[in-house]
Amino acid sequence: MAEIKSAIELAMERTKNLVVDPKEREAMAIKEIEDKVKAVLRRFAESMIDHEGAAKELGKIQGDISSKRTIIINNLIDEFDVHKDNERLFAIFHAAGIDLPQSIRSDLETINRKFREEIESRRTAIQKRIRDAVAELNITGSAIEPNLDAWDEWDEEVRRASEAFGATMKELKNKARAATESR
Repeated sequence: MAEIKSAIELAMERTKNLVVDPKEREAMAIKEIEDKVKAVLRRFAESMIDHEGAAKELGKIQGDISSKRTIIINNLIDEFDVHKDNERLFAIFHAAGIDLPQSIRSDLETINRKFREEIESRRTAIQKRIRDAVAELNITGSAIEPNLDAWDEWDEEVRRASEAFGATMKELKNKARAATESR
């Protein structure tokens, strides 16, 4: 009577002579490190773990130390954004033992502060225009508070401010990569 083979046995027979070349093996290892680093950073970003927990988990990831460091640096730097408070990222840099030069940190903090100030300035100007437009319709009072999220004009202002600060942020990210990779 013939033997019935499982799908896994058939697959194993068909692939027994296949080999992964060293470049593919290295690429797979790097991809695995990248996926693990991204998972830790995602949990950190969602406040599921604190910076110390993230540093411990990053330290447990197996792999080439140089590759792992580069992947961590690139992923952390990619997270910098003018829309976010980057303090948590600074903390995880420190906890992971990666020195971010003070000059770059100061520049990142400055661009964040200037972006928030610009957004607040634009918010105030748009709110005034809305209040003036509503006042022309004889609707006044201290309880009138414009809902900017409902106005396309506000979305456009945020987009413009993001574009204006985006180029500077990109330059700072490149400087941060160069400075941290050379250390």
